[in-house]
Order: sequence, then structure tokens, then C-alpha cells
Amino acid sequence: MTKQSIAPALTNAQVIANEANRVIATLKLPTPADREMVEVALESLKAVADIVAPAVGNTIGIRIIAIRNNIGVNSIKAA
Repeated sequence: MTKQSIAPALTNAQVIANEANRVIATLKLPTPADREMVEVALESLKAVADIVAPAVGNTIGIRIIAIRNNIGVNSIKAA
């Protein structure tokens, strides 16, 4: 008999948003991630999100622009 998980299943949008939030959070570490590396990671997530969760992809795109323009970056909410 296998145990079933009681955790709710996440949508594609939630998974992508959670990962994007983790990437953005690395900018605030004591030794922050390089902005260029964060941009690359977010660009990759955006490419996936644009297909499976366009609203999240759009939000990630806005955050990428903010990073490039040295504007404070907030987290991304799951759609």
C-alpha cells in the first residue's frame, strides 16, 4: 500500500512563480547572486511560463526589466 500525499497539488503557474521568487530572493542574500545570472534564470522561467502560464510570464518579464534598470524587485505572486 502506498501513502498518498496530503499536500495540495500545485498548478504550473504556482510552481513557476515559486521558482521565480526563489531566484529573486537570491538578490537579497548576504552574498547576492550575480544580476546577470538571475536574469538568465528568469529568462528561462519566462520562456516556460509564456507557454503554460502567460500571466506569470508577463510578471516575470516585468521583474527582468526592473532588475536590468536597477529597480527594487518584489516577489512574484502565483497566478
